[in-house]
Amino acid sequence: MSSALREARLRQEYGKLYPGLTPGTWLPAREVAEHIVDVVRRERGRLGLHGRLMSDDHFEFRGGDTDPRPSRNERREDREAH
Repeated sequence: MSSALREARLRQEYGKLYPGLTPGTWLPAREVAEHIVDVVRRERGRLGLHGRLMSDDHFEFRGGDTDPRPSRNERREDREAH
């Protein structure tokens, strides 16, 4: 297991979809996810988020666990892709 912190950076072109996040800034991925959940709760789901909370299209990621074994929290479709 890696000790590196998993980080996420919002891509510039999706900045308006995520109020309160600054595009291009690396932040701990857990904080970004918690922020998005808080916004969705405040908006009572009106943001229209579907699928993964932090889309690979909208965010870049670095660091974190590089262990290839599936996690309990991993999506089924991700496990099937291995």
